[in-house]
Amino acid sequence: MLRWNQIDKNFVSVEVGKAYNEQPFYWTTFYYYNGLIIDTGCPHTTEESLGFIEKMNFEVKAILLTHFHEDHSGGVHLFQEKLDAEVFAPRKSIKILADPPQIPLYRQMVWGQPKPVRAKPLEKKMKFGQTEISTFSTPGHSFDHVSFLIENKLFMGDLVANPMPIIIMRQEDYIALMDSLKTILQLNFETAYGGHGIWDKNSINQTLNNIMKLKKKVDTLSSKGLSVDQMVEAIFPDVPKKVLMMEELSEFEWSRKNLVESLLGLMHNRPSLCAQCEPVNC
Repeated sequence: MLRWNQIDKNFVSVEVGKAYNEQPFYWTTFYYYNGLIIDTGCPHTTEESLGFIEKMNFEVKAILLTHFHEDHSGGVHLFQEKLDAEVFAPRKSIKILADPPQIPLYRQMVWGQPKPVRAKPLEKKMKFGQTEISTFSTPGHSFDHVSFLIENKLFMGDLVANPMPIIIMRQEDYIALMDSLKTILQLNFETAYGGHGIWDKNSINQTLNNIMKLKKKVDTLSSKGLSVDQMVEAIFPDVPKKVLMMEELSEFEWSRKNLVESLLGLMHNRPSLCAQCEPVNC
């Protein structure tokens, strides 16, 4: 399923998701901007996305990836083949993209299993035609995550997905994420375009403040000797049923406990991992 929006001249957002009962469980967004495709959506929607790009007659000079997760990189193998465009990805993503691990079943159902793809490493400064790109390392959501500053627009993948986080993926590092949010808030941009929303500086700053307040709660409870499970119950006593369902469905790859452990720093400086695969030497 696909829906799109013309943001400006030569600037289009494309939301995609595999429909069940005529509606996707989750949407993810990729972008076309001045000859560049930024992220590619998920494997399930690759052919539909490619058909849209060809129908719109977009001139594609390059494909840029913010990180390796399948809802952002899953369409790139077919885009690369059919559009005859070079793919650029974070240096830390290259090996995973070339040999993607088997992802959990629920993610295969929602997004689809990614296929191998050849990508070249991104540089800090790149230029395609008249379009100049600055790449910034912004880990946290994933160890390899980057963001792109193009003119006065920031493309930030999944750096911000929820201004009030409750559950996160197992490998997310919220200590690194807070540093990454501080980094991008120093950049000169008007609007930030992500895989799950469009944000301004105020909303990003509020997200950072919310996470910092949550960390303060976690640190306070930890100093009182509470266990992680006790902290989860104290901080998130009543949550929507959707949260509980997501925890169970993902076999706790997504959970409140992951968020508490991440804020305690338990994920910080660990070997880089992708879900259900061996450590990555980056």
